[in-house]
Amino acid sequence: MAARTLVSEKILEKACCALADWEEGATLDDCLDSLDIQEEHETDAKTIRSAVSSLLFEYFRHKKFVDSLIRRFARKGEVHREIRVVLQCVITQAFYQTGIAAESAANVAVDYAKRKFGRARSAFVNAFLHTLLRAKEEGKTREESFLFPGELHKKHVAAFGKEKADEIASFFASDPFPCFRMREPLSAEELDKFGAKSVPSFPETPIPFPFFEISSVKEFFSSRIQESGKVYLQDPATALCIALAKEVFPGGVLTGKVLDSCAAPGGKTLMLADLTADRGAKITACDRSKSRCALMNVNFKRAGTRIMVKHLAAQEASSFFPPENFDLVLADVPCSNTGVIRRRPDAPWRYTEKHLKELVLLQKEILSALAPLVKKGGFLLYSTCSIEEEEDFLQTKDFLETHKNFSPVSEKLLFPAAHHDGAYAALLKREE
Repeated sequence: MAARTLVSEKILEKACCALADWEEGATLDDCLDSLDIQEEHETDAKTIRSAVSSLLFEYFRHKKFVDSLIRRFARKGEVHREIRVVLQCVITQAFYQTGIAAESAANVAVDYAKRKFGRARSAFVNAFLHTLLRAKEEGKTREESFLFPGELHKKHVAAFGKEKADEIASFFASDPFPCFRMREPLSAEELDKFGAKSVPSFPETPIPFPFFEISSVKEFFSSRIQESGKVYLQDPATALCIALAKEVFPGGVLTGKVLDSCAAPGGKTLMLADLTADRGAKITACDRSKSRCALMNVNFKRAGTRIMVKHLAAQEASSFFPPENFDLVLADVPCSNTGVIRRRPDAPWRYTEKHLKELVLLQKEILSALAPLVKKGGFLLYSTCSIEEEEDFLQTKDFLETHKNFSPVSEKLLFPAAHHDGAYAALLKREE
Protein backbone atom coordinates (compact mmCIF):
# COMPACT_ATOMS: atom_id res chain seq x y z
CA MET A 1 0.00 0.00 0.00
CA ALA A 2 1.41 3.41 -0.98
CA ALA A 3 2.45 5.68 1.88
CA ARG A 4 -0.08 8.38 0.92
CA THR A 5 -2.92 5.84 0.84
CA LEU A 6 -1.81 4.41 4.17
CA VAL A 7 -1.91 7.85 5.80
CA SER A 8 -5.33 8.55 4.24
CA GLU A 9 -6.70 5.30 5.66
CA LYS A 10 -5.29 6.11 9.11
CA ILE A 11 -6.99 9.50 8.99
CA LEU A 12 -10.30 7.83 8.09
CA GLU A 13 -9.89 5.17 10.77
CA LYS A 14 -9.08 7.64 13.54
CA ALA A 15 -11.93 9.93 12.50
CA CYS A 16 -14.38 7.01 12.52
CA CYS A 17 -13.23 5.94 15.99
CA ALA A 18 -13.54 9.50 17.32
CA LEU A 19 -17.01 9.95 15.84
CA ALA A 20 -18.13 6.64 17.36
CA ASP A 21 -16.83 7.81 20.75
CA TRP A 22 -18.75 11.07 20.35
CA GLU A 23 -21.95 9.14 19.77
CA GLU A 24 -21.28 7.34 23.06
CA GLY A 25 -21.29 10.67 24.91
CA ALA A 26 -17.74 12.03 24.71
CA THR A 27 -17.26 15.66 23.73
CA LEU A 28 -15.44 16.51 20.52
CA ASP A 29 -12.57 17.95 22.58
CA ASP A 30 -12.32 14.70 24.56
CA CYS A 31 -12.36 12.68 21.34
CA LEU A 32 -9.48 14.70 19.90
CA ASP A 33 -7.52 14.71 23.17
CA SER A 34 -7.71 10.92 23.39
CA LEU A 35 -6.59 10.20 19.81
CA ASP A 36 -4.00 7.44 19.93
CA ILE A 37 -1.71 8.18 17.00
CA GLN A 38 1.54 6.25 17.03
CA GLU A 39 3.79 7.16 14.13
CA GLU A 40 7.52 6.76 13.68
CA HIS A 41 7.84 10.39 12.60
CA GLU A 42 6.33 13.20 14.66
CA THR A 43 5.45 15.10 11.47
CA ASP A 44 3.24 12.22 10.29
CA ALA A 45 1.45 12.11 13.66
CA LYS A 46 0.79 15.85 13.54
CA THR A 47 -0.49 15.57 9.96
CA ILE A 48 -2.92 12.80 10.89
CA ARG A 49 -4.12 14.58 14.03
CA SER A 50 -4.67 17.84 12.16
CA ALA A 51 -6.53 16.10 9.34
CA VAL A 52 -8.79 14.18 11.74
CA SER A 53 -9.58 17.37 13.64
CA SER A 54 -10.40 19.25 10.43
CA LEU A 55 -12.59 16.41 9.16
CA LEU A 56 -14.62 16.18 12.37
CA PHE A 57 -15.14 19.92 12.66
CA GLU A 58 -16.38 20.06 9.07
CA TYR A 59 -18.67 17.11 9.68
CA PHE A 60 -20.42 18.75 12.63
CA ARG A 61 -20.73 22.06 10.79
CA HIS A 62 -22.52 20.21 7.97
CA LYS A 63 -23.96 17.28 9.90
CA LYS A 64 -27.55 18.05 8.94
CA PHE A 65 -26.74 17.89 5.23
CA VAL A 66 -24.32 14.95 5.40
CA ASP A 67 -26.80 12.83 7.36
CA SER A 68 -29.59 13.76 4.94
CA LEU A 69 -27.48 12.44 2.06
CA ILE A 70 -27.09 9.11 3.81
CA ARG A 71 -30.83 8.84 4.36
CA ARG A 72 -31.50 9.85 0.77
CA PHE A 73 -29.03 7.55 -1.03
CA ALA A 74 -29.28 4.49 1.22
CA ARG A 75 -31.91 2.18 -0.24
CA LYS A 76 -34.01 1.96 2.92
CA GLY A 77 -32.61 5.03 4.62
CA GLU A 78 -30.99 2.87 7.30
CA VAL A 79 -27.33 1.93 7.56
CA HIS A 80 -25.45 -0.15 10.13
CA ARG A 81 -23.84 2.18 12.64
CA GLU A 82 -20.22 1.30 11.85
CA ILE A 83 -20.82 1.81 8.13
CA ARG A 84 -22.80 5.01 8.73
CA VAL A 85 -19.83 6.49 10.59
CA VAL A 86 -17.56 5.65 7.64
CA LEU A 87 -20.00 7.30 5.24
CA GLN A 88 -20.28 10.40 7.43
CA CYS A 89 -16.51 10.82 7.35
CA VAL A 90 -15.95 10.14 3.65
CA ILE A 91 -18.88 12.33 2.54
CA THR A 92 -17.37 15.16 4.58
CA GLN A 93 -14.04 14.63 2.86
CA ALA A 94 -15.61 14.48 -0.60
CA PHE A 95 -17.79 17.58 -0.19
CA TYR A 96 -15.82 19.88 2.12
CA GLN A 97 -12.11 19.08 2.08
CA THR A 98 -9.51 19.77 -0.59
CA GLY A 99 -6.66 17.67 0.80
CA ILE A 100 -7.93 14.54 -0.92
CA ALA A 101 -9.89 14.10 -4.16
CA ALA A 102 -13.44 12.82 -3.78
CA GLU A 103 -12.72 9.70 -5.81
CA SER A 104 -9.60 8.97 -3.79
CA ALA A 105 -11.52 9.41 -0.52
CA ALA A 106 -14.13 6.96 -1.80
CA ASN A 107 -11.49 4.39 -2.78
CA VAL A 108 -9.82 4.62 0.62
CA ALA A 109 -13.23 4.17 2.32
CA VAL A 110 -14.03 1.09 0.24
CA ASP A 111 -10.66 -0.52 1.03
CA TYR A 112 -11.02 0.36 4.71
CA ALA A 113 -14.54 -1.11 4.88
CA LYS A 114 -13.36 -4.30 3.18
CA ARG A 115 -10.49 -4.76 5.62
CA LYS A 116 -12.58 -3.85 8.65
CA PHE A 117 -16.03 -5.26 7.89
CA GLY A 118 -15.72 -7.67 4.98
CA ARG A 119 -16.67 -7.84 1.30
CA ALA A 120 -20.45 -7.44 1.64
CA ARG A 121 -20.36 -4.16 3.51
CA SER A 122 -17.47 -2.95 1.38
CA ALA A 123 -19.62 -3.56 -1.70
CA PHE A 124 -22.40 -1.50 -0.15
CA VAL A 125 -20.01 1.38 0.56
CA ASN A 126 -18.71 1.21 -3.00
CA ALA A 127 -22.19 1.27 -4.56
CA PHE A 128 -23.40 4.03 -2.24
CA LEU A 129 -20.45 6.32 -2.91
CA HIS A 130 -20.50 5.67 -6.65
CA THR A 131 -24.16 6.75 -6.81
CA LEU A 132 -23.61 9.73 -4.54
CA LEU A 133 -20.55 11.11 -6.35
CA ARG A 134 -22.28 10.76 -9.70
CA ALA A 135 -25.23 12.75 -8.32
CA LYS A 136 -22.76 15.34 -7.00
CA GLU A 137 -21.21 15.76 -10.44
CA GLU A 138 -24.67 16.18 -11.95
CA GLY A 139 -25.53 18.93 -9.46
CA LYS A 140 -28.19 16.90 -7.66
CA THR A 141 -26.76 17.26 -4.17
CA ARG A 142 -27.15 20.92 -3.33
CA GLU A 143 -26.72 21.75 0.31
CA GLU A 144 -29.66 23.16 2.22
CA SER A 145 -29.10 26.70 3.46
CA PHE A 146 -30.01 26.25 7.14
CA LEU A 147 -27.62 23.90 8.92
CA PHE A 148 -28.28 24.71 12.59
CA PRO A 149 -30.03 22.02 14.68
CA GLY A 150 -33.77 22.65 14.69
CA GLU A 151 -34.52 21.88 18.36
CA LEU A 152 -32.04 24.39 19.71
CA HIS A 153 -33.01 27.02 17.15
CA LYS A 154 -36.67 26.79 18.25
CA LYS A 155 -35.56 27.35 21.84
CA HIS A 156 -33.53 30.39 20.82
CA VAL A 157 -36.46 31.82 18.84
CA ALA A 158 -38.63 31.54 21.95
CA ALA A 159 -35.94 33.06 24.19
CA PHE A 160 -34.44 35.79 21.99
CA GLY A 161 -36.82 36.30 19.04
CA LYS A 162 -36.41 35.02 15.49
CA GLU A 163 -34.06 37.75 14.30
CA LYS A 164 -31.57 37.16 17.10
CA ALA A 165 -31.92 33.37 16.86
CA ASP A 166 -31.19 33.51 13.13
CA GLU A 167 -28.17 35.72 13.78
CA ILE A 168 -26.83 33.21 16.33
CA ALA A 169 -27.38 30.35 13.90
CA SER A 170 -25.52 32.23 11.15
CA PHE A 171 -22.23 31.85 13.05
CA PHE A 172 -22.60 28.07 13.41
CA ALA A 173 -20.69 27.01 10.28
CA SER A 174 -18.50 30.11 10.06
CA ASP A 175 -15.13 28.35 10.56
CA PRO A 176 -13.45 31.27 12.38
CA PHE A 177 -9.74 32.01 12.35
CA PRO A 178 -7.80 30.78 15.39
CA CYS A 179 -7.26 33.49 17.98
CA PHE A 180 -4.53 34.11 20.55
CA ARG A 181 -4.09 36.31 23.58
CA MET A 182 -0.81 38.21 23.58
CA ARG A 183 0.88 37.81 26.99
CA GLU A 184 4.15 39.48 26.02
CA PRO A 185 4.75 42.04 23.25
CA LEU A 186 5.33 40.65 19.75
CA SER A 187 7.14 42.59 17.08
CA ALA A 188 5.33 44.06 14.09
CA GLU A 189 7.22 41.54 11.94
CA GLU A 190 5.92 38.61 14.00
CA LEU A 191 2.35 39.86 13.91
CA ASP A 192 2.58 40.37 10.17
CA LYS A 193 4.08 36.90 9.71
CA PHE A 194 1.04 35.35 11.41
CA GLY A 195 -1.42 37.62 9.62
CA ALA A 196 -2.48 38.72 13.11
CA LYS A 197 -5.25 41.30 13.32
CA SER A 198 -6.40 42.89 16.57
CA VAL A 199 -9.85 41.81 17.79
CA PRO A 200 -12.27 44.64 18.68
CA SER A 201 -13.46 44.92 22.28
CA PHE A 202 -16.83 43.70 23.57
CA PRO A 203 -19.78 46.10 23.64
CA GLU A 204 -19.82 47.95 26.98
CA THR A 205 -17.23 45.63 28.57
CA PRO A 206 -13.58 46.30 27.66
CA ILE A 207 -11.40 43.25 27.04
CA PRO A 208 -8.60 43.40 29.63
CA PHE A 209 -6.05 41.78 27.28
CA PRO A 210 -4.99 42.11 23.62
CA PHE A 211 -6.40 39.38 21.36
CA PHE A 212 -5.50 38.70 17.72
CA GLU A 213 -7.03 36.62 14.94
CA ILE A 214 -4.58 34.52 12.91
CA SER A 215 -5.04 34.40 9.14
CA SER A 216 -1.65 32.80 8.38
CA VAL A 217 -2.54 29.65 10.30
CA LYS A 218 0.21 27.42 8.90
CA GLU A 219 2.89 29.97 9.76
CA PHE A 220 1.61 30.28 13.31
CA PHE A 221 1.43 26.57 14.10
CA SER A 222 4.75 25.76 12.40
CA SER A 223 6.48 28.38 14.57
CA ARG A 224 7.43 27.78 18.21
CA ILE A 225 5.69 30.91 19.46
CA GLN A 226 3.26 28.99 21.69
CA GLU A 227 6.12 27.22 23.45
CA SER A 228 7.65 30.58 24.33
CA GLY A 229 4.70 31.47 26.56
CA LYS A 230 4.31 34.82 24.82
CA VAL A 231 0.88 33.89 23.48
CA TYR A 232 -2.00 31.64 24.54
CA LEU A 233 -4.46 30.23 22.04
CA GLN A 234 -8.00 31.12 23.19
CA ASP A 235 -11.13 33.00 22.15
CA PRO A 236 -11.71 36.58 23.39
CA ALA A 237 -15.00 35.50 25.01
CA THR A 238 -12.98 33.62 27.62
CA ALA A 239 -11.95 37.00 29.03
CA LEU A 240 -15.50 38.11 29.85
CA CYS A 241 -15.53 36.80 33.42
CA ILE A 242 -12.00 38.09 34.02
CA ALA A 243 -13.11 41.55 32.86
CA LEU A 244 -15.84 41.58 35.54
CA ALA A 245 -13.40 40.50 38.26
CA LYS A 246 -10.82 43.10 37.23
CA GLU A 247 -13.25 45.92 37.98
CA VAL A 248 -13.48 45.18 41.72
CA PHE A 249 -9.77 45.00 42.53
CA PRO A 250 -7.91 48.28 43.15
CA GLY A 251 -6.18 49.35 39.98
CA GLY A 252 -7.36 46.16 38.30
CA VAL A 253 -4.56 44.23 40.05
CA LEU A 254 -5.53 40.88 41.54
CA THR A 255 -4.39 40.22 45.12
CA GLY A 256 -4.97 37.64 47.85
CA LYS A 257 -5.82 33.96 47.49
CA VAL A 258 -7.59 32.76 44.34
CA LEU A 259 -9.18 29.42 43.42
CA ASP A 260 -10.04 28.39 39.87
CA SER A 261 -12.22 25.38 40.60
CA CYS A 262 -12.86 23.96 37.09
CA ALA A 263 -9.65 25.20 35.56
CA ALA A 264 -8.43 22.91 32.75
CA PRO A 265 -6.84 23.61 30.35
CA GLY A 266 -5.93 26.74 32.31
CA GLY A 267 -6.57 29.67 29.97
CA LYS A 268 -8.66 31.65 32.45
CA THR A 269 -6.26 30.75 35.27
CA LEU A 270 -3.41 32.29 33.29
CA MET A 271 -5.45 35.45 32.76
CA LEU A 272 -5.97 35.68 36.51
CA ALA A 273 -2.23 35.19 37.02
CA ASP A 274 -1.47 37.92 34.50
CA LEU A 275 -3.63 40.33 36.51
CA THR A 276 -1.54 39.90 39.65
CA ALA A 277 1.31 42.05 38.36
CA ASP A 278 3.66 40.23 40.77
CA ARG A 279 1.68 41.48 43.79
CA GLY A 280 1.86 38.10 45.51
CA ALA A 281 -1.55 36.64 44.73
CA LYS A 282 -1.61 32.90 45.39
CA ILE A 283 -3.56 31.00 42.75
CA THR A 284 -4.74 27.39 42.96
CA ALA A 285 -6.16 25.58 39.92
CA CYS A 286 -8.30 22.46 40.33
CA ASP A 287 -9.83 20.03 37.87
CA ARG A 288 -11.49 16.62 38.09
CA SER A 289 -9.41 15.20 35.20
CA LYS A 290 -5.94 13.94 36.09
CA SER A 291 -4.72 14.14 32.48
CA ARG A 292 -5.98 17.71 32.12
CA CYS A 293 -4.24 18.66 35.36
CA ALA A 294 -1.02 17.38 33.79
CA LEU A 295 -1.74 19.53 30.74
CA MET A 296 -2.24 22.58 32.99
CA ASN A 297 1.14 22.00 34.61
CA VAL A 298 2.73 22.04 31.16
CA ASN A 299 0.86 25.21 30.16
CA PHE A 300 1.70 27.02 33.39
CA LYS A 301 5.38 26.07 33.23
CA ARG A 302 5.54 27.27 29.63
CA ALA A 303 3.93 30.55 30.68
CA GLY A 304 6.43 31.04 33.50
CA THR A 305 3.78 31.29 36.22
CA ARG A 306 3.59 29.83 39.71
CA ILE A 307 0.18 28.23 40.06
CA MET A 308 -0.58 25.30 42.34
CA VAL A 309 -2.50 22.51 40.54
CA LYS A 310 -4.77 20.11 42.42
CA HIS A 311 -6.49 17.04 40.99
CA LEU A 312 -9.83 17.74 42.61
CA ALA A 313 -13.45 18.01 41.50
CA ALA A 314 -15.10 21.35 42.28
CA GLN A 315 -17.82 19.63 44.33
CA GLU A 316 -15.11 18.24 46.64
CA ALA A 317 -13.29 21.54 47.17
CA SER A 318 -15.14 22.43 50.37
CA SER A 319 -13.94 19.20 52.01
CA PHE A 320 -10.33 19.86 50.99
CA PHE A 321 -9.86 23.60 51.62
CA PRO A 322 -10.67 25.44 54.86
CA PRO A 323 -13.86 27.55 54.88
CA GLU A 324 -13.58 31.25 53.99
CA ASN A 325 -10.15 30.59 52.48
CA PHE A 326 -10.23 32.56 49.20
CA ASP A 327 -10.61 36.19 48.18
CA LEU A 328 -11.85 35.10 44.76
CA VAL A 329 -13.32 31.78 43.62
CA LEU A 330 -13.89 31.20 39.90
CA ALA A 331 -16.53 28.62 38.96
CA ASP A 332 -16.20 28.16 35.19
CA VAL A 333 -18.67 25.31 35.25
CA PRO A 334 -19.46 22.49 32.80
CA CYS A 335 -22.27 23.69 30.54
CA SER A 336 -24.14 23.10 27.29
CA ASN A 337 -21.52 25.09 25.29
CA THR A 338 -24.23 26.80 23.20
CA GLY A 339 -22.20 30.02 23.20
CA VAL A 340 -19.19 28.42 21.52
CA ILE A 341 -20.91 27.05 18.42
CA ARG A 342 -18.28 28.59 16.12
CA ARG A 343 -15.48 26.54 17.67
CA ARG A 344 -17.49 23.64 19.14
CA PRO A 345 -19.89 22.72 16.31
CA ASP A 346 -20.73 19.42 17.99
CA ALA A 347 -22.31 21.18 21.00
CA PRO A 348 -25.68 22.10 19.45
CA TRP A 349 -26.13 18.49 18.32
CA ARG A 350 -25.69 17.36 21.92
CA TYR A 351 -28.46 19.63 23.19
CA THR A 352 -31.59 18.10 24.74
CA GLU A 353 -33.87 19.38 27.48
CA LYS A 354 -32.91 16.38 29.62
CA HIS A 355 -29.20 17.09 29.26
CA LEU A 356 -29.74 20.77 30.01
CA LYS A 357 -31.58 19.92 33.26
CA GLU A 358 -28.74 17.60 34.28
CA LEU A 359 -26.20 20.36 33.69
CA VAL A 360 -28.23 22.91 35.66
CA LEU A 361 -28.30 20.54 38.65
CA LEU A 362 -24.53 19.98 38.39
CA GLN A 363 -23.87 23.72 38.24
CA LYS A 364 -26.09 24.27 41.27
CA GLU A 365 -24.18 21.59 43.15
CA ILE A 366 -20.83 23.17 42.28
CA LEU A 367 -21.89 26.68 43.32
CA SER A 368 -23.26 25.45 46.64
CA ALA A 369 -20.03 23.55 47.33
CA LEU A 370 -17.83 26.56 46.54
CA ALA A 371 -19.79 29.26 48.38
CA PRO A 372 -18.38 28.44 51.85
CA LEU A 373 -14.82 28.84 50.54
CA VAL A 374 -15.27 32.55 49.81
CA LYS A 375 -14.01 34.94 52.49
CA LYS A 376 -16.36 37.56 53.89
CA GLY A 377 -15.93 40.51 51.58
CA GLY A 378 -14.61 38.18 48.88
CA PHE A 379 -16.08 37.27 45.49
CA LEU A 380 -17.58 34.28 43.71
CA LEU A 381 -17.15 34.53 39.95
CA TYR A 382 -19.59 32.34 37.98
CA SER A 383 -18.91 31.66 34.31
CA THR A 384 -20.34 29.58 31.47
CA CYS A 385 -19.88 29.38 27.71
CA SER A 386 -23.64 28.94 27.38
CA ILE A 387 -26.30 31.44 26.32
CA GLU A 388 -29.19 29.50 27.89
CA GLU A 389 -30.99 31.44 30.63
CA GLU A 390 -31.36 28.28 32.76
CA GLU A 391 -27.57 28.09 33.05
CA ASP A 392 -27.00 31.83 33.28
CA PHE A 393 -29.36 34.44 34.71
CA LEU A 394 -31.76 31.94 36.27
CA GLN A 395 -28.93 29.95 37.83
CA THR A 396 -27.47 33.10 39.38
CA LYS A 397 -30.90 34.21 40.57
CA ASP A 398 -31.55 30.84 42.21
CA PHE A 399 -28.15 30.93 43.94
CA LEU A 400 -28.76 34.40 45.38
CA GLU A 401 -32.20 33.36 46.62
CA THR A 402 -30.74 30.41 48.51
CA HIS A 403 -27.53 32.13 49.67
CA LYS A 404 -28.62 35.36 51.31
CA ASN A 405 -25.05 36.17 52.38
CA PHE A 406 -24.16 36.89 48.73
CA SER A 407 -25.17 39.92 46.67
CA PRO A 408 -24.86 40.64 42.93
CA VAL A 409 -22.09 42.94 41.71
CA SER A 410 -22.35 42.58 37.93
CA GLU A 411 -23.37 40.12 35.22
CA LYS A 412 -23.04 40.03 31.45
CA LEU A 413 -24.26 37.85 28.58
CA LEU A 414 -22.26 37.84 25.37
CA PHE A 415 -23.81 36.40 22.21
CA PRO A 416 -21.69 34.72 19.53
CA ALA A 417 -20.46 37.26 16.98
CA ALA A 418 -18.06 37.53 14.05
CA HIS A 419 -14.95 37.98 16.20
CA HIS A 420 -15.77 36.11 19.42
CA ASP A 421 -17.81 33.29 20.93
CA GLY A 422 -20.68 33.67 23.37
CA ALA A 423 -20.31 33.58 27.16
CA TYR A 424 -21.98 34.52 30.43
CA ALA A 425 -20.41 35.76 33.65
CA ALA A 426 -21.71 36.93 37.03
CA LEU A 427 -19.69 38.42 39.88
CA LEU A 428 -21.17 37.90 43.37
CA LYS A 429 -19.88 39.32 46.64
CA ARG A 430 -20.03 37.63 50.02
CA GLU A 431 -21.17 40.16 52.58
CA GLU A 432 -19.00 41.15 55.53
